[in-house]
Amino acid sequence: MEPLDVLVYLAKFVAFLLIFIPWSLHVVYRFTQTKWALFAKKSHKIPEKLIDDYDHKFVKLSGVRLHYVEEGDMTKPLLLFVHGFPEFWYSWRYQIKHFAKTHHVVAIDQRGYGDSDKPEGVENYSAKVLAQDIQEVIKQLGHEKAILVGHDWGGAVAWFTALIYPEVVSKLIIMNCPHPGAYEKVMRAVKSQILKSWYIGFFQTAWLPEITIGLDDYWALDVAFRSKFAGLKNQQNFTDEDAEAWKATFSQKGALTPPINYYRALVRGRDEAVDIINRVAKPSTLIIWGEEDPFLAIECAEYSQKMCQKAKVAYVPGSSHWVQQDKPEEVNKIMEEFLN
Repeated sequence: MEPLDVLVYLAKFVAFLLIFIPWSLHVVYRFTQTKWALFAKKSHKIPEKLIDDYDHKFVKLSGVRLHYVEEGDMTKPLLLFVHGFPEFWYSWRYQIKHFAKTHHVVAIDQRGYGDSDKPEGVENYSAKVLAQDIQEVIKQLGHEKAILVGHDWGGAVAWFTALIYPEVVSKLIIMNCPHPGAYEKVMRAVKSQILKSWYIGFFQTAWLPEITIGLDDYWALDVAFRSKFAGLKNQQNFTDEDAEAWKATFSQKGALTPPINYYRALVRGRDEAVDIINRVAKPSTLIIWGEEDPFLAIECAEYSQKMCQKAKVAYVPGSSHWVQQDKPEEVNKIMEEFLN
């Protein structure tokens, strides 16, 4: 690396620290206002309907076992759903049953999530490792290709799978997650995105994110899904029972570090992935974008479309970041039109 490149890198790093540290301290301060409630812990249990109403299975990959739910005819095209953060397979509850009539539907718990294995070490959550998981899942389920559907971090994994293993992706559906190359362009062009991404810097710390998310009986999950700022606009789509399912999942021992390691691996492995992030996505692509996303600038959708050989963007007005849960009927209709 040239001396000038080193100086530019250091300048960007210092600027990033100056942004994320104040915001991180602000978040921690807000938590402290609840005083002793910070350390309150309750017992949470997965609602029975999540166990009884779905067909739960496991698939063994190279060194990791993933949990998934399955619906539909295995002889039909595979529609593989990949969740984001902080989520698990149940994020796709409004799509699983709906598409089972026409597809072999599978919704996985990514490695480190839910009932899937949780290997230790940041290196086990790199983009290349996560994409390999998806490629292996498709093969293990008896398919040569899949229609790959990803949201948030699941969208990032779906993008990387399409960029590294285009031969296993027949069609690509992305929800509120930018193409990795487009994200870097948006970070440079849309200044507000730097502030929206403050938590990525916060997540680079060793243990503070896990402690913060767990405070006040996982209040951070309530903020993510039920607050006016970040939550679903249609709160009837995220019930008390759903909130219990989330807290039961993420209150399990060791359940927080692996998902946060996705962010740690993303930053530490950026140089290793530089040959991938600017590739053009080859599969026919649908980008569904909830317009009222507080975490990602709406420009991400347009920039991502330019990183695809053939892509369509469908904007969903009045929807939050959690678009497939917020506006399931509209999202399902958009997907059906694309698939047909």
